[in-house]
Amino acid sequence: MLPGMDDGSKDVATSIEMIRRSAEQGVEGIVFTPHFYAHLNSPEEFLDRRSRSLAELEAELDKLSVVPKYTVGAEVHYFKGISRINDLNRLCIGKSDYILIEMPFCVWKPNIIDEVEEISQVSGLSVIIAHVDRYLDQDKRLLSRLIENPDILIQCNADFFIERRTQSKALKILKNGVIDLIASDSHNLNSRKPNIAEAVGIIEKRDNRIFLDHIIETGQKIFEAAL
Repeated sequence: MLPGMDDGSKDVATSIEMIRRSAEQGVEGIVFTPHFYAHLNSPEEFLDRRSRSLAELEAELDKLSVVPKYTVGAEVHYFKGISRINDLNRLCIGKSDYILIEMPFCVWKPNIIDEVEEISQVSGLSVIIAHVDRYLDQDKRLLSRLIENPDILIQCNADFFIERRTQSKALKILKNGVIDLIASDSHNLNSRKPNIAEAVGIIEKRDNRIFLDHIIETGQKIFEAAL
C-alpha cells in the first residue's frame, strides 16, 4: 500500500483509497510490507526508500475520516545467507521481532528450509511465512517442516478463500489448524484490491469462528508487539 515502493500502489491517491476501503471493511490495523530483495537493495537503501514513501503518504492521511493504526515491515524474499546477516531485525514488523519471509518459487531443497528455520535459532526472530497458498505444490515433506514448526507462523492470502477454484482447499487447510494469519496482500484497487472482509465473511459463513478467532488473536498479538 505504500506509494511508489514496488509493484504496489502507484501513487498517494491510490494508497489513500486503499486505506479508506480497508477501514470501511472494519480493518483496525495495517502493516505496510513492501518487498525487500537483497540482490536489488541493501537494507539501508530499502529502509530509506520506505521512510520517504511513508512520509509522502502520512502527509495526505488527513484526507481520511478514519485512519486505522499502522506500522511498517517488509516482505523479505528468501536469499542464501538470510539467517546470518546482522541487520535482519531492521526488516521486522514495527518494533516487534516478527519477520515476514517470502519463500523462493524455485523447487525447494532441504537446505532452504534449514536456513529459514535457522532465522529464529540464530537471530532470535519470529518467522512468518507469507502466502503459503502459493507453495502448495512444493515437496510435501519440506512444506510440512515449515507448517509443523511451532516457532513459525503461517500466513495465507484472502484470495485463497475468495476464489472458487481454491476455496474448498483453503477451508480444509484452515480446519486442519494450519493458518495463523490472513492478509489482503493488497497491491492496487482492481486486480489485487483490499478484500479482507470478503474472506472473513466466507470463513464465518462456514461456521469456522474458532479458527477465525485464532487468526484475529495472532494478528493482534503481532500488532501490539509492533507498536
